[in-house]
Amino acid sequence: MRYTISFLNKLVKKFLAIEQLKEDQISEQRLAAKALRKKGLANIYEKEIQSCLKLLEKQSFRNAQYYLDRYLIGYEDYEAFYKRKKSAGKIGEILPKINQAADVYLIATTLKLACMWLSLRVQEQPFQFKSLLIKVLDLIEEQDYYQQFPVIELYYNAYQMLTLTQDDSYFGNFKSLIEQHQLNFPIGELSELYVLAINHIIKQANLGNQSYRKELFEMYKKGLNAAVFLNNGEMNSVTYINIAQAGLAHEAYDWVLAFIEKNKHFLKSSLQKEYYLFNLASYYNKKGNYDQVMEILRTITFDETMLELAARRMLLKIYFELDETDALFSFFDSFKNYIYRHKEVGYGKDNYLNLIKYAKKLTNINPRDQKAVARLTEEIIQTQAIAEKAWLLERVRGLGRSM
Repeated sequence: MRYTISFLNKLVKKFLAIEQLKEDQISEQRLAAKALRKKGLANIYEKEIQSCLKLLEKQSFRNAQYYLDRYLIGYEDYEAFYKRKKSAGKIGEILPKINQAADVYLIATTLKLACMWLSLRVQEQPFQFKSLLIKVLDLIEEQDYYQQFPVIELYYNAYQMLTLTQDDSYFGNFKSLIEQHQLNFPIGELSELYVLAINHIIKQANLGNQSYRKELFEMYKKGLNAAVFLNNGEMNSVTYINIAQAGLAHEAYDWVLAFIEKNKHFLKSSLQKEYYLFNLASYYNKKGNYDQVMEILRTITFDETMLELAARRMLLKIYFELDETDALFSFFDSFKNYIYRHKEVGYGKDNYLNLIKYAKKLTNINPRDQKAVARLTEEIIQTQAIAEKAWLLERVRGLGRSM
């Protein structure tokens, strides 16, 4: 019985490997050529390896995988000529090509891995890997030759963008290179490049670099046009919200409404209603249509905790803006109870409890008591863990100006 299970397991793995190989025509054809060479079928081999090379060159991709494939095909050709003792001249033609392909693959992959270490930040990149990276960076900077390859130039600028964050030129280069060469990368890798750029933009914007806020919206629009936010025909629900929020921040209301409606069908069916309604509520909120916001948010409790917290933040501000004091104080209690009931809020709990605390103080304060207003302003400034801090400060400072 064990032997039968083991045998079936091997068959299944072989079947899966063959199915995977069918999706990679270049590898499939190269391996077929290799088998023909080993069988001594030189003439058929020649046709097969040349066909394989034509197939590789016909595709538009020029990423690191392209250079790896070119190296493997070239090395296969080298093996064929070397072992058949063919002319040294032919081998002399092959070697520079496979050497170049190997170099570009190594350099591009080293840079790409360095970007992965920086973007994921699970831990510091170990020194033994950095030592090769340092040599690669020196090589690129000393020799212009390697920057003729878009895959190297792109990942070089990406790496410098992530490390030399004060120099905006690398971001500008990286952004231009993505647009210029997006057909040279498969959609999965292109999506990773857009995410690198977007995460960098968000980080810079959070550090107070205002010019990057517009860049975020523009990058999202370009990514949508390139279809990089769809994975097997599905859009990540958080991306759906982030794109809408970026558009609302620039008051692109008509564009956002069209985006919300057009792309809701790309969400996972179980999440579609919640995320669509949240985005719709956000849209009406930014437009100042508070009745429509409350109509949406009062009729739904979001299963996703972070979505429900964001919706409650929205409602809290609306009750305050409309001066609905009774509703607001009732809402303070229900909001606090929700936070304590949902342990998954975790360390973020203090952000929301402090929002409630200071919103309550803001509601109760006598605007004529300038000392109390000043104290409250300073308290909010000094409190680190607090949601909607900018909104609270704007409202409390507004009290001081109104007197």
